[in-house]
Amino acid sequence: MKKLSTKKSLEVKKRNKIISIAVLCIAVVITALSFTSKESINIDQHLYSQNDLIFGNKYAKVTIVEFFDPACESCRAFYPLVKSQIKKYKGKVNLIVRPVAFHRNVGPVVAALEATKMQGKFWESLGTTLNYLSRWAIYHVANVDLLYPYLQDIGVDIEKLKIDVKNPAIAESMAQDALDAKTLKVLKTPTFYVNGTELKRFGAEQLKALIAKEVSKAYPGK
Repeated sequence: MKKLSTKKSLEVKKRNKIISIAVLCIAVVITALSFTSKESINIDQHLYSQNDLIFGNKYAKVTIVEFFDPACESCRAFYPLVKSQIKKYKGKVNLIVRPVAFHRNVGPVVAALEATKMQGKFWESLGTTLNYLSRWAIYHVANVDLLYPYLQDIGVDIEKLKIDVKNPAIAESMAQDALDAKTLKVLKTPTFYVNGTELKRFGAEQLKALIAKEVSKAYPGK
């Protein structure tokens, strides 16, 4: 009886050891996959798309990429700062914006902004959209119909816009922006990248410092 008990005990220990090793192996694999997913992402591949419009000198060596939500108050607050930095560095810095729909009902607003590209009115429309944010997004709930009159005031053909938003290319562009934001783990707006380097500590001074750093690297001695 004692011999059987000892044998059973050894089998239990052996089984537990195998289970422990298996668990350890799974943990190592999961850790490796997690590390790979974070470290092996090609940042540039997900920062830029074929639909991007560039604000500023397209040949500038420093590019700011901003993931933004049109209904985001912080995005509205930072927009003049970003434009001032482009002006400050005189042809050395440009801007690309990637719209994402984080706020409630903001999808149609993003689509409308994308459609203004077909009328050559995107940057004007973006500025107007942010300037009148409080008029078309009430309590953080967007209503594109309230935005239309302000876009019309700057020369956007609203009837054409309503047709253009149905273009499959608009949906494809929005889907690409959303996918890239998800891949890069963009969880808030605005999220900034400067020449592929993410702004980790959010703030106006931090953003200006990152831009200055990248400009000095791209234009040494100038």
